[in-house]
Amino acid sequence: MLAELLVWAGIQADPAARRLGYAKAAVSLWSRRRRCHKAWAEHEANSRDFALSVAQSCERHDTLWLLGGGTLADLPLAELSAQFKQVLVFDIAWLASARRLEKQFPNVELRLADVTGVVGPLVEWRAGLPLPIPSPRAVPELDEVPPDCVLSLNLLSQLPLLPMEHVQKHGVSRTGAESFGRAILQAHLDGLHAMACPVGLATDTRRIWRSRAGEVVMSENALLGLELPAAEREWRWPVAPRGEIDNESSLDITVQALRWNGAAS
Repeated sequence: MLAELLVWAGIQADPAARRLGYAKAAVSLWSRRRRCHKAWAEHEANSRDFALSVAQSCERHDTLWLLGGGTLADLPLAELSAQFKQVLVFDIAWLASARRLEKQFPNVELRLADVTGVVGPLVEWRAGLPLPIPSPRAVPELDEVPPDCVLSLNLLSQLPLLPMEHVQKHGVSRTGAESFGRAILQAHLDGLHAMACPVGLATDTRRIWRSRAGEVVMSENALLGLELPAAEREWRWPVAPRGEIDNESSLDITVQALRWNGAAS
């Protein structure tokens, strides 16, 4: 508990992000990874390997955008820093440990950003009013200088969760919240497709709950029913081994990774 309080004290996040729970979520992610780092090691290695594969395919190596920083454990930051003149990493909340790591690489910059474009408007939104419309321009407009490569890593499925939770707390039905969530997901995908450079996407696509005996208890689409094109790579992420949620069940995630080569492709 003391360790979490210290991490909480060092969180960097805008007021709107704090109100919607992103600072708390960042601490929860740090805490869960601390407990499950051995179970997560293969997933993080797969994520880093895929990121490097996409980055190495770029013709130019001036600027790289990384969307979704988290603890930075799934990002090959040292290798990417060596390959690109500038590496911009965007997330809505930053741990103090991530900011300390940033200082090791003069060409790496961690930036606070809401890649959905809806967090600020949601703070001003009131029940009964139309929900904010997620914009595909939220990603391309993150910086005025176009990048040579964009990586969205272990982020997509997380984007709608807190916005959906927020609107449901204020009276929006589950069906309405899920429709809003799908719009957030689609806007992110459309924004990535609008980029005129190589793009890599790694995201969980299915959540699978298992019993103590390993039998599937429940399985659901992690993208609210949206389907992605065929994946280049796929792997299993034991995000919550038995004992993390309770003593009788575990949660596995299917992660898929795919790429495309710019808006013209």
